Amino acid sequence: MEIADAYNKLENLDEEEQIGFAYFQKTGLFLEYWNLSYLKTLENPYDFDALLTQAAKDYKQKIKKRLGKQFSDVLAEQLFIEDSTNTEIQHLPRYIDIFAHRHDFFEIVCTVKGKCLHTVEGKSMYMQAGDITVIPPNVRHYLRGEPNCVTFTVKTRKSTFDSVFSVLMRSGTTLSAYFAQTLYSKHYRSSLTFHCGQDAFLPELLLYMYAQQNEKKPHYNYVLDGLLATFFPYLVQNYESTIEFSEGDNAQNERMIEIESYIRQNYQTATLAETARRFYLSPAYLSTTVKKQTGYTFSAILRRIRMENAAELLQNTDLKVEQICENVGYNDTTQFIKSFKKYYGTTPLRFRNAFEAER
Repeated sequence: MEIADAYNKLENLDEEEQIGFAYFQKTGLFLEYWNLSYLKTLENPYDFDALLTQAAKDYKQKIKKRLGKQFSDVLAEQLFIEDSTNTEIQHLPRYIDIFAHRHDFFEIVCTVKGKCLHTVEGKSMYMQAGDITVIPPNVRHYLRGEPNCVTFTVKTRKSTFDSVFSVLMRSGTTLSAYFAQTLYSKHYRSSLTFHCGQDAFLPELLLYMYAQQNEKKPHYNYVLDGLLATFFPYLVQNYESTIEFSEGDNAQNERMIEIESYIRQNYQTATLAETARRFYLSPAYLSTTVKKQTGYTFSAILRRIRMENAAELLQNTDLKVEQICENVGYNDTTQFIKSFKKYYGTTPLRFRNAFEAER
């Protein structure tokens, strides 16, 4: 599928949008997601009178239970991202009213044409063509595309997002501090928007990702990972100065931001006791604070950062495993290999060989 063909397909209403459009013509309202799901089970999905029946109400409750005990619950990535991929790119349907929700993955909203209403933690704005908004896990948001809108939603596993931003997060910029908060806080309630204007590269990149996913050519999932790894550095390189942060309800302790930044910059030598001394805290208090604020233990955060750096060195240098072990703060090569295998599911050498085979 060529990029032009993918775009033309998006401009035309798909089957679900056609049902929504017919409902809009009849009622002047967008069709609720729950009602669309029910109509699709009928022989005639345009039988809107059926939405008034008890069967429709029962079906709505059934779908809510499948997605979560309450529709305000956090939606799980396995419901939206296929097991074989790390990213799922979709277009925002027009004439369909999708309920406000939270999820445990990152979602990137990219408006290519027209505009869409985006509400984040109760605060609304209209995204214009060229706007790209990043929604972290656990942030409640709501999207509604205008009739002429073409908007992509890119759903990405938290682990993948962490990997993509592992280098950028060490840059010490405002953006790196933001993602440190979103990745290591259970309470962060904010989003950020890049204003990219008429940039032609980003829409083409998204359209190519969309086409790859639809065609499912061999290794398309690796292509998506590679394109996503290009997408974010390009954003940061060209549009970091345009970033607009939403004003969410953030219970994240500012001290925790400093602590996480310190660990990331000193991961080779950082210990719980040494970090506690650095911030004039007792080790026990620091341990409790880190766990309470992030949901992770101090050692889990430190291990995660060390593994990220080890993976980067395996992919981008010819250093021996023993050298990498020392560079990321391990004194025992055997322990390093054991930790790496537990984290990535394979040994360092196999990880490097697999990466080189995919090049």
